[in-house]
Amino acid sequence: MNDNQENMNTEETEEEQHEPMVKRVAKFSAFIYLGLAITVVIVATVGIFSISYDYESSLPAVSFPEIDVTPDVSVPDVDYTPPELSDTPVGNEQSGIDAEISEPEPERVMFYRPVEGEIIKKHSLDALVYSETLGDYRVHCGVDIACPLGAEVVAFSDGTVAAITDDYFDGVCVAITHDQGVVSYYMNLDPALAEGISVGSEILAGQPIGTVGTSARSESLDPPHLHFELKVNGAVVDPEPELP
Repeated sequence: MNDNQENMNTEETEEEQHEPMVKRVAKFSAFIYLGLAITVVIVATVGIFSISYDYESSLPAVSFPEIDVTPDVSVPDVDYTPPELSDTPVGNEQSGIDAEISEPEPERVMFYRPVEGEIIKKHSLDALVYSETLGDYRVHCGVDIACPLGAEVVAFSDGTVAAITDDYFDGVCVAITHDQGVVSYYMNLDPALAEGISVGSEILAGQPIGTVGTSARSESLDPPHLHFELKVNGAVVDPEPELP
């Protein structure tokens, strides 16, 4: 009897222990659902209020004043009359400076005849020319210009003295190089050359080189003359057409 009562009491106690846990879970779940429902209601209410609220009408009206940024710049009228031009000197006084009227310089001659005189023996490379001194026929590379002994010899054109030689047959010779590969030769000169004539010196057209002499032994029986030759790029040419 006692054992049965104890078993029954034990079962009742276990049921009582299980029953409060279920109730507690049910109550807790009810609170959760209730909280979710309240949250949904609050969110919906705020959304509806936000959509229907007129923000523009709630903002205070602000007006900006109109500002004229155009600069007020006024240009005064100026009555300008240009001064009259006059040929009268300032203060009716002359400047005291004489006007210098310079005449144009004459054009400088670029080519000169080395010596005044007539050509007595022409240039000849094709036909042999008889030599009174040597007594035979031979080519004549330059021209012989007759002139008195001591006649002044001048440079054919601007150039540089390239060589001064004293050959037994051709005598004292001065060679001058010019532009365009031209070289001029002055032979049968007197040994006393003009002042400043030396190898390497610059020389102008018409500048004295020396005087006519008798230093060319190969033409000693010919009348006094200057033997003049021209070469262009190393080739002997007839100088007569080039002489002024």
